[in-house]
Amino acid sequence: MSDATDPTAATDTATGTDPDAPYEGPGYEDKSFGQAVDQDQDLVDDLVREEGGDLEKAEQRFDEEATGAPALERQRKGS
Repeated sequence: MSDATDPTAATDTATGTDPDAPYEGPGYEDKSFGQAVDQDQDLVDDLVREEGGDLEKAEQRFDEEATGAPALERQRKGS
């Protein structure tokens, strides 16, 4: 746990590897790849549970809510 009085505690790094850092954006771009994967795994579990086990609905929501969703949308649009 980070100390609130320490100015270097919980500061983000160029690669976003500090797990206590307050991330500025919702996406994967400010996190390490491993952190983004962990967040997506947690999201999958939550969505499947929230959708009562309906994997198709959970997958649809995942495509909209996952940390990589903004990049996927850009790729689909060709930009």
